[in-house]
Amino acid sequence: MDTDANRSPGADPVSVGGGLATGVAATVPPTGAASGGPVPPVAATAPAPAAGPVAPGRRRRRAGSALPYGLVLPSVLLLVALLAYPLVVLVRASFQKLDLRQLIRRETVWVGFDNYSTILSDREFWAVTIRTLVFAAVCVGLTMAAGTLVALLMRRLGRSMRLLVSAGLLLAWATPPVSAATVFRWLFDEQYGVVNWAVTALTPVDWSQHSWFASQLPAFSVIVLCVVWQAVPFVALTLYAGLTTIPDGVLEAARIDGAGPWRTFWSVTGPMLKPVFLILTSLSVIWDLKVFTQVYVITRGGPDRQTVLMNLYTYNQGFGVSRFGLASAAAVIMVLLTLAVTVWYVRMMIRVGEEEL
Repeated sequence: MDTDANRSPGADPVSVGGGLATGVAATVPPTGAASGGPVPPVAATAPAPAAGPVAPGRRRRRAGSALPYGLVLPSVLLLVALLAYPLVVLVRASFQKLDLRQLIRRETVWVGFDNYSTILSDREFWAVTIRTLVFAAVCVGLTMAAGTLVALLMRRLGRSMRLLVSAGLLLAWATPPVSAATVFRWLFDEQYGVVNWAVTALTPVDWSQHSWFASQLPAFSVIVLCVVWQAVPFVALTLYAGLTTIPDGVLEAARIDGAGPWRTFWSVTGPMLKPVFLILTSLSVIWDLKVFTQVYVITRGGPDRQTVLMNLYTYNQGFGVSRFGLASAAAVIMVLLTLAVTVWYVRMMIRVGEEEL
């Protein structure tokens, strides 16, 4: 019997090289075909890939992505050891009554927020806080103004003079604060001070016995001069580095448009160096809020505690009268004040970055 007579019409023979499964799928009609209905499409299913080992390139990428964290980890651990742990101890001590008696007997007396209420109800604390803020504002303003002028001057100087000015700035910046404060204390001494001698010699006014430390304003003037003298070099050198990044063509275009030096600074130089000014201002505020050495060496808070700033107030509470719990509370408030300045700085930098984008 001929096998072709039993073969269904329209059915294709199975090819020898196509495989048994392929031939069966090709020759068996779908169910809908037998009932005369439409034939639904048959989706081809690909075999699932076998799970294999991770490619070497992917392993290298994973190791490379973890490398930066490994490099930063030692610095993070060092910061935690040097900053975080002392801060935790400081906050813990601010909730204790930690006087000399408790230190000797090794007693731990928890008082809650009593130290903070005592500090915040102290009139001297608020007077010192306002005095510290005004002092920092004056020092920051003078430092930024003087540093900007010196940086603009260095931009116009020749190479040799610029090198000489830079060396002088670096020497002033490298001077230890204790040495600088001692020098300024002697410069304004009422008997042997060079300033009194120069005023007496160059003017008709006799200042041979004039005391710069007998009242608040002259004493603060000497302290401000010492702080600004040491802070100007950092601001001047940083701003000069920023000025070198401004293309000469931009400044030349401003001059061609008729802008003078003042207009060029406010319309071209200032906006282009705005991030640098923000960084320097924020750092100067933080540094000037923490001034201690200059005040302690020059006036020790006198006359009549009228030049006491926040750090010296905290020092007197702790090491002066051995009230370390109150000193810790005052220090925590100082940290919060500095943190507020830091948050403001970060927000301003983010805003400047968004404006540039």
